[in-house]
Amino acid sequence: MRVLSVDLGTANTVAVLSDHGVVDVDGGPTMPSSVYLDEDGSLRVGREAERRSRQDPSRYEPNPKRHIDKATIKLGEQNLPVNDALAAIYARVLEVVTVLLKGEHPDEIRLTHPAEWGPSRRNKLLSSARLAGMTGELVPVPEAIAVASLGSGRPLAVYDFGADTFDVSVLDSQHRILADGSLSDVGGLDIDQALLEHIGRTVSHKDPAGWQRLMRPVTVDDHRARLGLREELRLAKEDLSELPQVEVLMPEPFEKVVITRAELEALIRPSLIRSTEVLISTVRSAGVTPEHVYLVGGSCRMPLVAQIIAEKVGIVPTNPDHPETIVASGAQVVDRAMITLKAEDDKPKSVEPPTVVTAPVSPAVSGPHPVNPNVSGPNPVISGSYPSGSYPSGSYPSGSYPSGSYPSGAYSASGTYQVNPNVSGSYPTNFPQQQAPKKDSKKVLIGAGAAVLVVAGVIGAVFALSGPSLPSADDCKDDTSQDGQGFTKCLRQLAGTVPDGGGCEKADSAQITGMEEIKGTVVNCTIRDGYAVQYILTDSVTGAENNASSIAKSFQTDRVEADWTGNGLEGDYRAATSSGTGVLVFTAKGRPMFGILTKTAEENADELKADEMADFFEKSVQPGE
Repeated sequence: MRVLSVDLGTANTVAVLSDHGVVDVDGGPTMPSSVYLDEDGSLRVGREAERRSRQDPSRYEPNPKRHIDKATIKLGEQNLPVNDALAAIYARVLEVVTVLLKGEHPDEIRLTHPAEWGPSRRNKLLSSARLAGMTGELVPVPEAIAVASLGSGRPLAVYDFGADTFDVSVLDSQHRILADGSLSDVGGLDIDQALLEHIGRTVSHKDPAGWQRLMRPVTVDDHRARLGLREELRLAKEDLSELPQVEVLMPEPFEKVVITRAELEALIRPSLIRSTEVLISTVRSAGVTPEHVYLVGGSCRMPLVAQIIAEKVGIVPTNPDHPETIVASGAQVVDRAMITLKAEDDKPKSVEPPTVVTAPVSPAVSGPHPVNPNVSGPNPVISGSYPSGSYPSGSYPSGSYPSGSYPSGAYSASGTYQVNPNVSGSYPTNFPQQQAPKKDSKKVLIGAGAAVLVVAGVIGAVFALSGPSLPSADDCKDDTSQDGQGFTKCLRQLAGTVPDGGGCEKADSAQITGMEEIKGTVVNCTIRDGYAVQYILTDSVTGAENNASSIAKSFQTDRVEADWTGNGLEGDYRAATSSGTGVLVFTAKGRPMFGILTKTAEENADELKADEMADFFEKSVQPGE
């Protein structure tokens, strides 16, 4: 029987075909999971999409899987169904596989997915595969179970450091998932962002206006420069897994920058420690002692990942030669009888206002891939040719992928990985106490619909806080006394002159659709022109940072970010808009508080931009000096 397994990841897609091994889909064993919408409505995928992105970045989406909870993605002026974007990726895989099978289709297609996905997200993958023309039997396979199938039939943990999130699963000897955990703000894209911010701290002072254009692009040239820089940073991150330092080519007017592995590791160490703490707590919840920790995802190539796990847990993790392809390879050999699927859906990663698909629905699309007339829009997949050697050099780490095919089962762990001889081979019975989560650098991802806030309208009186009475960071820890509007001294410091306009009153919690209520001391303020702001004082600096990061992580559209200072405080903000709703979240460094600015446009909703949110914050909300 001809079995095809496809791992459609956030950053890359991998396919493995029985009796063949890893399929060379797009000039290598991994194809970027990216799409580009041509003006005629045709979809480009993979490296072709990456090349086209330079023409019009607004038509490019590098990570469509991140939008799994949405109906559409806005590319250019068109709202593209998410199913169409995913189907285009599957169709490209099927096209190559059909050639290998001499015109035949696979009998069974195994589609991998995160273990925590419920039926709604799984069904979206299955419908996208059917839309792509996959006619064989479709079998969803949780990624953790696929990886466990390459093991020795003993309890194990799967440490999955993906592009978008970090996930961990603990399985028993029968490959049943006993417990899982995750971090939504730890992933390969977050590392790229941390590098971007690190470079910004180094070079932005030389040309603040030039750096601002990179962070808040307006023209097509600005967007091209930003895309180019992010690609340079991704390649630098990969090269630093092998090299002590690399040079990053910068767009004009900036000169090239040297980044060392030590600098990168200093940036990511806090996040990796957090991920290890989640690993430890998940093992405790599972109630078993895993014998191996399998590393999954391209980011696991960084030596520091295995080093921290060994330091904190006391076991050297199993690190495959090709962590990007291990999931698809494991799906090939998984016993279908051992597959268990989650019965319920988690809350969506983001909730957005309903979007109307403006493109007409086409009853059929010409080309080799049948399209469901009841689902798809007019987006044929452009197949094209992909000649060997036509891709930009440096797309993969040098020497990472030997030429030729990769045999199925090449990632078996038996006899391949050495365990620390000073450790008994299993987890110590006394796991380290889980520490409070630590924040990496601020996490802002380019390209990701914004969370929609429900902000109460309010009324109140005001007074301003002057310089000599500004509270210190220590004062905020026990800051519980509230004035008539609900402000504590610390929240008043963050609010600056906003309360002077009235319209502020205390609230029980901050309400954000699609997320848990945020508890703490909350003050709601209505401002003007549809703007409102919530000020939240939490119980810890970490709590404030994590809440702000969760909100920023929910943004699913292009956004802007920058630092701010004022009223004795400094911090950062992140802004995004979606379907006429704008959100900007801002934090105060070293203080257990943050704020959320919102805007709902009554007219010309599509014209509301993240830049407008940022401008309004800087002029009307940011505390003055």
